[in-house]
Amino acid sequence: YRSMSDDGVLSIPVGTAPTIHDPRADLGVSARREKMFKLLEGHSETAAMFVYEEAHCGFLEPHSFLVVCKSDGCRKRWYAESDEIDFAIYERILDTKSSEPALVHFDGSTQRSYQIPPRAWETVYCRREPEPFECAYRGLDLTKEIHEFDWGDEEENSFEVKVTKGPDGKNEPRVYAATDDIKKGDYIMASDLAASFTVSDDSLDNLKKNTELVGTGRVTVIENLLEYVDRHGHRSIAPGSSTNYVEVGGSFMIRRSDNEAEVNIGKWIPTHPSGKIPVYSPVYERRMRSFDVFLVATRDIEEGEEIVKHENLWAFGQSS
Repeated sequence: YRSMSDDGVLSIPVGTAPTIHDPRADLGVSARREKMFKLLEGHSETAAMFVYEEAHCGFLEPHSFLVVCKSDGCRKRWYAESDEIDFAIYERILDTKSSEPALVHFDGSTQRSYQIPPRAWETVYCRREPEPFECAYRGLDLTKEIHEFDWGDEEENSFEVKVTKGPDGKNEPRVYAATDDIKKGDYIMASDLAASFTVSDDSLDNLKKNTELVGTGRVTVIENLLEYVDRHGHRSIAPGSSTNYVEVGGSFMIRRSDNEAEVNIGKWIPTHPSGKIPVYSPVYERRMRSFDVFLVATRDIEEGEEIVKHENLWAFGQSS
């Protein structure tokens, strides 16, 4: 580690890919690999670890590779869009004399295929003892109800919107549980939250620069968009990520409060008991978008009660 720069990266071949039928990693044929993983996870300078599989290695079956980063900033590059990767290749790889591509099997789309760890890695990871905290959130809880916001269907709509005067005298929408009691753990406006659009830090920076151009006048449309994103958007909970999620459904009308006694909804996955996301977790890497958007009731909510979320709901370390 000391031989690498502050944003150094290690790439390590780690052998045959696991299957969902493999035993706990420290008990099977991959025990030495698991020991190495835990050594790297426990190193104070490890910021992030990613696994991926590649089938074009000359073996009879896919082999796996581990990427270890000293800076969580590598998450931005790891999760870059395919066009960003293709442009980086164009800038950094020299042309060949034959004009044939220098990279036979790799391009931006290939990198996209590496970004989500195969399910077998998640399955084997969750066989660790004790079971990692996030393994309890590998899928939505089918015993819980999903309460949706639907303007056009009264039977399906679980919420009512009322307009009231805010502290500044302006009209403000408020959302209430309209038709049913909502039980603790039930999902709140899941369809609307899943439809949140994503925007990168780079895109937001470009938009802000457009508003600063001299001689173009006030760019009201862009300014209004940036104001909306600032109010109704939030960063991914993943350290180093440049992704922001912006709510565009009914959830943007839910009132915010810093009064814990009022708050009755929160993040689907609570803050990790350690206070931070593990440097290695196929569960988080596979399901980060769901963890970044879904909300649940944090207590029973009675019919007619207002729905309230915390002012700093998505701030790092804010529990649900």
